[in-house]
Order: sequence, then structure tokens, then C-alpha cells
Amino acid sequence: MVVANGVASDSTNLTVAAPTGRLVNISTRAQVGIGGNILIPGFVISGSGTETLLIRGDGPSLTAFGVAGALAQPSLSVFNSAGTMIASNTGWSTNANPTQIASVAVQVGAFAFAAGSADCALISALPAGAYTVQISGVNNTTGVALAEVYEVASSGTRLVNISTRAQVGTGPNIIIPGFEISGNSTEKLLVRADGPSLTQFGVTGVLAQPSLSIFNSAGTSVASNTGWGTNSNPTLITSTASSVGAFALTPGSADSAQIVDLPAGAYTMQVSGVNNTTGVALAEVYEVP
Repeated sequence: MVVANGVASDSTNLTVAAPTGRLVNISTRAQVGIGGNILIPGFVISGSGTETLLIRGDGPSLTAFGVAGALAQPSLSVFNSAGTMIASNTGWSTNANPTQIASVAVQVGAFAFAAGSADCALISALPAGAYTVQISGVNNTTGVALAEVYEVASSGTRLVNISTRAQVGTGPNIIIPGFEISGNSTEKLLVRADGPSLTQFGVTGVLAQPSLSIFNSAGTSVASNTGWGTNSNPTLITSTASSVGAFALTPGSADSAQIVDLPAGAYTMQVSGVNNTTGVALAEVYEVP
């Protein structure tokens, strides 16, 4: 998973069995800053076919849900693992296929954009590989945005890893990734909130002590961790991270991680700073074979 500024976890050799559960929707809400503090989600597609995705960068539409300080005019770009931009959009209705985008949004269960709004969206068919999405503000504007990736169709592929690097603030400006599991069995996931470990990749201003929580669609906390070494299974977390291609966390570091088995449904992940501290963090979700 290439995220940005050299933060990477090599998923090229990841092999996945064929469980009936699968990740079908990923999203992250966070504060969009400028420069290195824009919103940078990433995802990995495994397999040998093509994955058709609806990718969105929501700003003005968030005000309808009571989100204050929404990014007025987001800009959306998609990059492959070589750092080449392969798709972009500013203003979803400026695409050649806005009617298709609107109908696909209904198909995958995404809320509707207002006609002519400054929210961004595009439909892209991508081969297996690692990708990053960048959400920034036009003319270096800032505000809260929501990055979304929906699986529309797949051919021998599946989403196996998601990550988001962003500035962690306080209150509603923490990082809030979301994901949806489909199917009729549980899905085993490695979830992590990386802060101090990012310094080895040259990231400055990192979150010194991240705290990680996962909530189900009813708003009930189903898992949490502050300091991955405080878990009862740190050795298993280490070996699992290696098996899915995640970079290693230093023993005793303040980074957070946990292995969870979750039934089909929608979940949110909250990454905040202990004692309301702020800084750059990386939220990660890996499918465990």
C-alpha cells in the first residue's frame, strides 16, 4: 500500500483465500488541510481481473448531515502505485457521464449529490494493484471532506486493504474511516492506527499517541486499543501484519492495532489523539486471509 511521502506497505505478494465476506465500501471523513495535510486514502485490489469502482470526494453535500466547516470545493485525484495520476475530477457534473454516476450511486447505496454541486465523483475500472486517492481544496481551501470508494463490479478481484493518512484534530475533526462488509460469514481484519511509526518514513508532525476504536452501525463500540503492545496477542498482531504486507510496528510503540472478526455490516473506525492531542496519523484496515 503506497500512501504518500514514502509511507508504504508491500502488498504485491498478498494472496487471499475465498471467504464469502468481502470489503465492498470504504470511506474516510477528515479535515482537509494543504500540502502534506490533504486527505490521502489508499486501497489495494487483489486478484487478476478488473475492479470497477465509484470514487467520490464529498464536501458541500456534508452540510445536509450537520457537518460544520465542510470543504466548499474539493478536488479528487487517483494515482497508481507508480505515482501516475490515472483519473481526476473537480465537480461531479463536469464528467461526461453524470447520469451514470448518479444511477451507480443509487445502485451501491451512496447518498445522492445535488445536481451541479461542487462534490466530486468518477467511475473507474482498475486492474489489481495499489492506489491512492487525494482530496484537496481548490485554491488551497480547507475544510472537512469525505472520501468514498464503492465496489460496483468485480472480475476475479476484491478490495483487501484500505488506509488513510490525514491530520487528526479534536472533536469532529478526528479521522473517521468507514467500511462495509458484505456476505454471509465473518471477516477477519487487522486494523491499525499508526502515529509514531510514521517518522521512519519522513512524516513530520505525527500523532504521538493515537487511540483506535471501531463502532458498528448501531454506534456500539466493538473493539478498541491504545498501544498495540497492550493487547493480549501482540505476537499474533506482528505475524499477521507480516502476512498481509503491513510494515512492522516497533515493540512497545504507541501505535495502536487489533485483530477483529466482524460479521457483515457497516462499521466506522475512529482515530483520535490521547488527551486531545493532534498530529498526522495513518488508519489502516487489512483483510486477513
